[in-house]
Amino acid sequence: MKAQTQNHQTCRSEEIVAYLDGDLDVEASALLEEHLAECSRCAGDLKAQQRLLDELEFALAEDVCVEMPENFAQVVAARAQSDLRGVRAPHERRRAFYLCATLAITAFILLGGATFGESIFSPLRSVWKCFAAIFSFLGHALYDLGAGLAVISRGVGGHVLFESRGLTLLIFLLFASALFMLRRLIIGYHRAHAS
Repeated sequence: MKAQTQNHQTCRSEEIVAYLDGDLDVEASALLEEHLAECSRCAGDLKAQQRLLDELEFALAEDVCVEMPENFAQVVAARAQSDLRGVRAPHERRRAFYLCATLAITAFILLGGATFGESIFSPLRSVWKCFAAIFSFLGHALYDLGAGLAVISRGVGGHVLFESRGLTLLIFLLFASALFMLRRLIIGYHRAHAS
C-alpha cells in the first residue's frame, strides 16, 4: 500500500504527453516505461492520451470538402440587403432606439458615471470658463467703447448743434426730408401690394 502511494506521488502526467510526442530522452523514457508497468493509473492515462491522438488523426485525415454554390457570396449579400423587415417599421426603430439608450445609460451608471462624468466635464468646464471670460471681456470693452463714444458725441454734438445755427438748420432739413422720403416709401409699398 505504501509503495502504491509512493508511485502516485511520483506520477507526472506531463511526462506521458512528452513520451507520446517523443520529446523524452532515452533514460527518461525507460524510467517512465518502468513506472507504467507498475502504476495502473498512469497506464490508463497513457491509453486515454493515445486514444485521443488516434481520434484526432482520424478526424483530421478525412478530406472533408463542402461544395459551395458559385454565386454564394452574391446570394448572401442580396439576402442581407433585402431582409430589413425589422428596420423598416417605425415602431421597431423606436424600440431599438429606446433599447440602445437604456443600455447606454446602464453602462454609464455601471462604469462609474460620477468619475467618468468628472473626467469628461472637467476639461469642458475649463474651456467654457475661458470662453466666458473672453466674451465677458469683449462685452465690457464694447460697452465701455459705446459709453465713451456717447459721452464724446454728446459733448461735441452739444457744442456744434447749439453754437452753430447753420448746422442746426441743416440737421433739421435732413430730418424733415428723411420723414418725407419715409412717407413716400410706405405709400409705394402699399400701392405695390394693392395691385
